[in-house]
Amino acid sequence: MSKKGFTLLELLIVIVIIGILASIALPQYTSTIEKARSGEAIINVGAIRVALDRHWYQNGTLPANNNFLVLDIDDPNSIVNRLYTYSFTNDGTTGVTRKYTVTATRVGSPATWVKWFQSDNITGKITRSANLGGPVS
Repeated sequence: MSKKGFTLLELLIVIVIIGILASIALPQYTSTIEKARSGEAIINVGAIRVALDRHWYQNGTLPANNNFLVLDIDDPNSIVNRLYTYSFTNDGTTGVTRKYTVTATRVGSPATWVKWFQSDNITGKITRSANLGGPVS
């Protein structure tokens, strides 16, 4: 007479293997989700940057820090359940050169995740924090 089924040892080995695979996969999954969520910040930072450029071209000056009302865009900080808090600062505009910093800070985390630095009216770059695998600003 033969009994069919698995022994306790076989079941324990399968459970341990599943646990090891899960412990490897979960951090990678979390990292991938955060990278995807950072897309929201990159899009909003770009929209704020375009609005700041438009305001500068129309008025010859940059608005006061964090004054989203004069930018003719929806305030991204008014969104319910947002993932980031947005701000911008006028870093000293002179003549034809405008300098500002737009920052998106992850809600619930002290780290700044995405920044846009506009050093003049031609160039700019997006810098990510180490959390997203990019250079730390």
